[in-house]
Amino acid sequence: MKSVTTAALLTSTALLALASVATAQGTPKPATTEQTDKGETDEDANAAFDRIVDEATSELFKLQPAYASVLNIPEEQAGGRYKDRFGTPGIAGYEEMKAYSDEVEAELEGLDASALTPERQEYLAILLGDQENADELDAIEEKTGYYLAGGYNSPYVVNQIGGIHTNLPQLMTQLHGLASADDADAYVTRLGLFGEQFDGAIEVMNANAEAGAIPPDYAIDGAIAQAKMFVDGPASENVLVTHLTDTLPEIGVDDVDGYRQRATQAVEETVYPAYQRLIAALEELRPQATHEAGIWDIPEGERLYDALIVANGESELDGDGVHKLGLSEVARIEGEMEALFEEIGMTEGTVGERLAALTADPEQVFPNTPEGKEELLSYTRGLVSEAEGVMGEYFLVTPKNSVVVEPVPAYAEQGAAGGSYMSPAEDGSRPGMFMINLRDTAIQPRYTLPTLVYHETVPGHHFQLALATDAKETPLLVRQSASSTGFAEGWGLYAENFAKEIGMYKDDPEGDIGRLQAEMFRAVRLVVDSGMHAKHWSREKAVDYMVKTTGMERSDVESEIERYSVWPGQALAYKTGMLKIQELRARAEEALGDDFDVAAFHYQVLRDGGAPLRVLEKRIDEWIAKGGPAPKLAASDTAGSKEKSNEKG
Repeated sequence: MKSVTTAALLTSTALLALASVATAQGTPKPATTEQTDKGETDEDANAAFDRIVDEATSELFKLQPAYASVLNIPEEQAGGRYKDRFGTPGIAGYEEMKAYSDEVEAELEGLDASALTPERQEYLAILLGDQENADELDAIEEKTGYYLAGGYNSPYVVNQIGGIHTNLPQLMTQLHGLASADDADAYVTRLGLFGEQFDGAIEVMNANAEAGAIPPDYAIDGAIAQAKMFVDGPASENVLVTHLTDTLPEIGVDDVDGYRQRATQAVEETVYPAYQRLIAALEELRPQATHEAGIWDIPEGERLYDALIVANGESELDGDGVHKLGLSEVARIEGEMEALFEEIGMTEGTVGERLAALTADPEQVFPNTPEGKEELLSYTRGLVSEAEGVMGEYFLVTPKNSVVVEPVPAYAEQGAAGGSYMSPAEDGSRPGMFMINLRDTAIQPRYTLPTLVYHETVPGHHFQLALATDAKETPLLVRQSASSTGFAEGWGLYAENFAKEIGMYKDDPEGDIGRLQAEMFRAVRLVVDSGMHAKHWSREKAVDYMVKTTGMERSDVESEIERYSVWPGQALAYKTGMLKIQELRARAEEALGDDFDVAAFHYQVLRDGGAPLRVLEKRIDEWIAKGGPAPKLAASDTAGSKEKSNEKG
């Protein structure tokens, strides 16, 4: 079953997802006397759980050495040397991970859950996940013969937004640690392994095509264009070579020319030929592709979409229900935007037309030049600093380290989202990073940037994922599973709205319009995602609806729509997750009254990096039943937070 956390690591094509959920290995907190005084049976069950988790963690690193690089953990913690290896490629690697996932699941299900400590009971629920839906995804694979090995259980393992052609360069240039000559040697060795990794991805892609799961034509075209761009130029000038040679002097490694020669040779003889084989395979596949945007067009596609609504959106709604919810939210948000537009004197045209006019306002657009992009980065970094100075009042625990703002690498700009967050390394060697897409500054107007910052950094993804990295007493497998798509993106959208609640937009009506546009953006996602995958909308119909409703740049909307088409259901998670977190907060406020403390609520929500929404609901209900207490925290746990009083609210 793919519900156990290792499912996210089934193939090399999952490396991009790994970058966003870096966590640290640990062991469960020791049971208290109260928890273990029931007798030897309880202790045996807890010891068995700890053993299974520890063994699974070690085996995970052995099967997926790239994941150890994501965390940048010591070799002894990973069970041996890993930095010069990748995991088993292709179908064999997928089946290897799936078999091990089944093995871990069977061991966990064999435990007597009632004998575990309350803490471990929650860990178990997180690790086992939604078994019924996992069984449904397995059944679809078995019936169709395609592998759900792409991002977010997609059958499209190579496409315009991700795949082996973008994920491996990202791993090498951003996540493969370079601190010594040995690291540099391992780097060159890994370059020599690109061929087998690419051939494995091609194998899965072709197997899925044979089973009828072929990406839309524009997704194939985008992947071909990206791959061709990556090999356009001398090997000696490729980013895989220049990243290494630029870094060596910084770490005190001599013989830069020797490493340049070795890396260039690996790129010429292995990397470039691997890309050319992928390009040829995609070009051979291209005539079989259709222009249909929806997953309904592949075998068992409608059934798969229903399962992905549950897996990615963590919602029990069907496609029609998602569509109706989206339309309702769009109408509500448009009403709120009308009032703000009147406040700034923009009263002509539809909401979408006024958004487009605001987006095109020269005062809102940074120059699309190197200097303009630096100005945009500086402005964004200032917003992060401002948020960090405010949010400690509303959180009992904040991350020990700040977040850095960096541009998306040029080779990934075209298909990448407007912004994304990459977790810090477990050992602190790499900070949390907010990656902002600067392919065209017009897609990042000034009035939208505060909301993007609050979502991706403070108090959004950086708070959530960096706190998970800091929580070293919680097992790696638990924290990696805790950040489900619905929780993570729901928290990001909740963070945007919380910034409004505490006055971050008080003197910035344009920024508040940006917040509502972002929420509108997520509501529109419900409409277009279900439109394409459940109601057979075309790509063009989805693009037109989103441009008209949000006022966004068409080029930006096209990238978004194409993303939703190859990651069915992923775009639902933002809105469905936010609504659940808001529902739980309202429930707590009503039940606790004056005893409700928002900082204590946030602690419960973000504890251990969060939890899948169904587990989070149980956690909050139990906290409410206890009276909503604030936890007793050590001084080291509250590093970065302001001193909290006993004030409520």
